[in-house]
Amino acid sequence: MSLLDSGPDMVTVYPTVPVDDGYGGTEPGPGTPVAVRARVLPATTDESGEPGYLTGTEYRVYARTLPAGPWSRVEWAGATWAVVGEPQCFGGGRRLAHDVATIRKRG
Repeated sequence: MSLLDSGPDMVTVYPTVPVDDGYGGTEPGPGTPVAVRARVLPATTDESGEPGYLTGTEYRVYARTLPAGPWSRVEWAGATWAVVGEPQCFGGGRRLAHDVATIRKRG
């Protein structure tokens, strides 16, 4: 059993859906929510922020498959999070393939 398949965290991902707006855009979060077993680890901390600026803690979500995009909404630990950038998809064999996304608390 892989660490990716037995992650201790359950996250709910609200994927984006394509919108026919003539520009190939997407609309955040009205898609069907997907529950994913994952491992969530801290990526950065808010202690190193410049004086006068608010910075939030970011986390990385490691999962076998993660149906998230740059405008997706994630619910985890009783809070709503936004996906920062495009999730990374790592290939390889079926034992090593996984996705990683960075999330930041919505405020």
